[in-house]
Amino acid sequence: MKVTGPVDHFSTASKVMHHVSAFAFIVALLIMLLSPDANSWGFELHQSFGMVVLGLYVVRIAWLNWTGHPPALGNHMDKFVARMAHFAMYAIIVLMPLSGLFITMAKAKSTSVFGLFTIPGFAERNSGLIEFSFQIHSILEIACYVLIAAHILGTLSHHVIKKDGTFIRMMGMNKND
Repeated sequence: MKVTGPVDHFSTASKVMHHVSAFAFIVALLIMLLSPDANSWGFELHQSFGMVVLGLYVVRIAWLNWTGHPPALGNHMDKFVARMAHFAMYAIIVLMPLSGLFITMAKAKSTSVFGLFTIPGFAERNSGLIEFSFQIHSILEIACYVLIAAHILGTLSHHVIKKDGTFIRMMGMNKND
């Protein structure tokens, strides 16, 4: 149920959730690029940032469904590509932390989130779930890099080449600002 009528830009709350979760997502990726060993200094931080991303995106998806978001600009193909890209990004941003959480839980280990609370692991180790979740996590990592690059290129394309106001509208500014 939408609480507002059509909107012409993203709300401040939506933009804050987007930027904070994007920052947390990038930090989680960088930590594992710098220290890829699951027994390393950064693994617990990687997990914590992943849980922040998951929580924020679940809230953001609910928020956007409740408050609405501006319609995509452009022709039918532009709108279709925008819908598919956003769907893929949201799926990755939710499924990647979930698959990582399942890896740890299937190892019968708990996940501490910045020491504030702990998500318990399963009672017994499940090797099949560990392998499946690890494969999903690895595939999503590659897809994530591709989609981040596409997201950045799409943003630049709208702002620099098409000059259609998508970036300005996303930032909540008027073309005259």
